[in-house]
Amino acid sequence: MKNLFKKIGALLVAAVMVLSMCTAVFADGNANVVIKLKDFENAQKVEYMQIIQKDESTTSGWAFMNGAGKCFTDALKLADSSDAQQKVIWGLIQFQNDTVVLPNGVTAATVTAADIDLALSKVAGLPGFTELTDKTKTKIEVNKAGIYAIKAEEEGYTYKTATAYVGFGEPYPALASTEVAAKKSSTSVDKTTADEDHVVAIGDIVTYTIEAHVPFIDAANTENRTFTITDKITGADYYLTGTDSVSSVKMEGTNDQVGSIVVDPKDATKFTVNLNRLVASKDNPNAGKKITVTYTAKVNALTVENKAGSHVANIEYGANNVPVKVFTGEITLTKYGDNKENNVLASAEFEVYKDNATTPLKFKQQENGNYRYAPDAKDATTTVITNGEGKIVVEGLDVGSYHFKETKAPTGYSINTDGKTIELTQTGVATAIIKNSDKLNDTKLNSLPATGGMGTYLFTIIGVVVMAGAAGAFFISRRKGSEE
Repeated sequence: MKNLFKKIGALLVAAVMVLSMCTAVFADGNANVVIKLKDFENAQKVEYMQIIQKDESTTSGWAFMNGAGKCFTDALKLADSSDAQQKVIWGLIQFQNDTVVLPNGVTAATVTAADIDLALSKVAGLPGFTELTDKTKTKIEVNKAGIYAIKAEEEGYTYKTATAYVGFGEPYPALASTEVAAKKSSTSVDKTTADEDHVVAIGDIVTYTIEAHVPFIDAANTENRTFTITDKITGADYYLTGTDSVSSVKMEGTNDQVGSIVVDPKDATKFTVNLNRLVASKDNPNAGKKITVTYTAKVNALTVENKAGSHVANIEYGANNVPVKVFTGEITLTKYGDNKENNVLASAEFEVYKDNATTPLKFKQQENGNYRYAPDAKDATTTVITNGEGKIVVEGLDVGSYHFKETKAPTGYSINTDGKTIELTQTGVATAIIKNSDKLNDTKLNSLPATGGMGTYLFTIIGVVVMAGAAGAFFISRRKGSEE
């Protein structure tokens, strides 16, 4: 009896050892491993779902799950079946490694990157995704081998549905951690101006830069693959040809022009850059690449405002962008007399010179009486005149030093030959028209004798005395001559 128990005990031990070995062979890895996430940390939401699992009953050893198989067969235009899904999996294996030799009797579907993107766009719409609870958005912990689909949402970005393959490491059947990087494209449209302080003068040529990114367009979208960049400007004219003009549309990775700026023939304050060809392929080969649009505009008003945006598959982006604004400067000079600031003087005439230039600036008077800088106007004048309040307001100026040279004083006053120099300065970025003001005094002319007045008699008396003295001297000299 003891020998029988010994034999049964030995059999049990052997069975446990066999089961342990089988468990090692068929285990799916019950210890958690990590899918490391890169560039997902700013996403508001990250979700994941396993779409391929290990299945040793299939020819590939893998099988689709959670409805993902039909997404792939539909993308490849195959009738959905277990056999078709196996062909897709073998196609995915060969897509990843084209040196893989298929087993006898096995065929693989031909799979392209566009097919995978199309299938994953369909997968993204399936139920069953789990929201990641890791607030750092840096890892997903899983305990089964296979492929996981990962999708994310972030304001201002579109994410391409990513996949992560969790395979077996050493010793088998331990699972190996893996890493997946987010492929996302910014939907923001950023616009800047080369004028750092945002202060300009009328007639200045200002350079603007728009930055956007080629979007990821769902591979399932075959009817509306469009991408345009738009711009709207007020207070300036687009200046795309001519001296110092710029009109450039570049994509990172190439020095070639990838598009052109086309001003709306019905509204000269708008332009469009058509970049449809960059998103025409379902492979999305350009997705995420930065587009830089650089152009020039000529200032024609006191304030310039413009805003850029983009349209992707008929969806507008950048509508809430803050417009880029640039501003001009304004100077007010008040003329007064007799050192009395309340004694303002009208009709004083001046010329205005900037930064010690020898040529005066040209202006056009506006309906409100202000003089607006007009460097290109043929009917502009270099003379500015004080109004009934003794003021001259000149506008449309850039930062700098402006000297007011008086060329004609009001009646009864003398020209102040010193003139007045007034500075326009700006610290930081301007948020409004910059202004400065100052005053200039004139003095009255010295009084001159009036015709027929007392001064006339004085001059007459002096003249008679001088003449009498001269006559006396003449007669004395004659007399002395005759005596000799």
